Amino acid sequence: MGKVMQWSKRKKKVEEFFSDAVSGRVELRSTHYRGTHDEEGRGYITFDKTEIWSMCTLSFYSIEYERIDEIVNRLGITPYEAQKIAHEELASEGKFNQYTYYDSLDGYCKNSIEASLESDNLLIRCLAMLDSRLGKRRLRNIDLSNESPKVVQFYQIRCESEGMSFNK
Repeated sequence: MGKVMQWSKRKKKVEEFFSDAVSGRVELRSTHYRGTHDEEGRGYITFDKTEIWSMCTLSFYSIEYERIDEIVNRLGITPYEAQKIAHEELASEGKFNQYTYYDSLDGYCKNSIEASLESDNLLIRCLAMLDSRLGKRRLRNIDLSNESPKVVQFYQIRCESEGMSFNK
């Protein structure tokens, strides 16, 4: 089993990719709740100190349980089989737990900008909108017509931070 990266190192690695315009304005955050089993917690992202995305493990568990139950009833499969489907559905809706948040951040650091823009992972696509490897010319030409509202939100943050008009 590989060594687990410390949060501060992971955060620094990801935020180094951010364009100068969003650097310091968009922050990746993480916290742990001491009284919980395994000190579970949440990851979250802020823009100008306002939280724009929360990925809380404790909240995720209840949403996940409900989704698994619904899938079992709808498809008549085992809860084990339904869990994989539930995770995929929830991830596509932008509902992550803290562990998926960490995995996504690690995956993002390993990707090229092209792979990040085309990723199935919603969080990775959002982070790609903030990436300095995504130049202004290419940023202007991105087609967001079939994109998640969350990606559009991150696109808007980047455009406004760069002083570009947002008209998508």
